Amino acid sequence: MSDSDSDYEESEYILYADFKNHLAPQELKRENTAIKIIGIESENPVAEINGNIFKGNYDMAIGTNVFFQKDFDVVPGDPLFESTCRQQYKYVSTSTKVINFERIYIEKLPQEEEAVPQKTTNTQEGGQPADEPESLKLKINYKTAVKKFADEN
Repeated sequence: MSDSDSDYEESEYILYADFKNHLAPQELKRENTAIKIIGIESENPVAEINGNIFKGNYDMAIGTNVFFQKDFDVVPGDPLFESTCRQQYKYVSTSTKVINFERIYIEKLPQEEEAVPQKTTNTQEGGQPADEPESLKLKINYKTAVKKFADEN
């Protein structure tokens, strides 16, 4: 093992992510759907799923979230005495934290401006905020954001 390999520590976290009906079920049908998350350890992580951007915040779960995975090593029982299930699952972990994700929309800006995120709010007549999703203007592309995040940590 080289010195550069020993500098990295790999950790696996299991958390419940709540997208509150902002994510259609068919978007996650494939088991290998790519989900990109930036800043999972920050206060407000950002997720990208199939080109949709979500801003999250942490909350405590009501109760405990229990996670299971398919168990492929199940010994089949005797169908005469036991009801058979097509698929068996085994316990993996629990979590008391939830990441609540809200959909945000990214607006393209001219490339010559600096990379500073700005929030915009839409208002109705009379100065009341509109019931539209939050819009986030980014002056940075995805690759630069990932590189900048990696350099900071």
